[in-house]
Amino acid sequence: MTQRPRKQPGLQRVVEFTLTTLFWLAWLYLIMPLVSLLLWLLGVELFMEVMITRGGYQALLEELVHYSLVILGILTVTLIWVNWNLRHYGGHNKRILQPQPVSIKELAAHSGLSRKNITGMQTARQLLITFDDSDRPVLRTRGVRKKQGPRRGPLRSSRHR
Repeated sequence: MTQRPRKQPGLQRVVEFTLTTLFWLAWLYLIMPLVSLLLWLLGVELFMEVMITRGGYQALLEELVHYSLVILGILTVTLIWVNWNLRHYGGHNKRILQPQPVSIKELAAHSGLSRKNITGMQTARQLLITFDDSDRPVLRTRGVRKKQGPRRGPLRSSRHR
């Protein structure tokens, strides 16, 4: 069951996660004096000293005011842009409306090709299409027609043939 945690009961997973988290936090609490000593030896000052005793939190609050003003400006520009888009494009949601499928009969009538040619185009693996002087398509099929159904067996690269 430990190999497949999803098969463990939900309560067991919650208890294991909680215990693991608590023990990691306890370990961090116990190791913190050693970490502080090493950081002090490397010249890093403690958070408490800089932020509380020396008043570093005042500088932090001033920076937070500046950051808040920038975020407010970004929010304002975004809201103006959204409102403009809704007014300009609101009634024309082209992403939801899908065009109706075109039938073979319609394709044949528009292109000047026969229904047999259109069906052949749909099943051909490769096509060579050119246009005549009156801009009508002229077809030449190449290769083998598509097989019906999925391809079976392993795919081979040209190196292994």
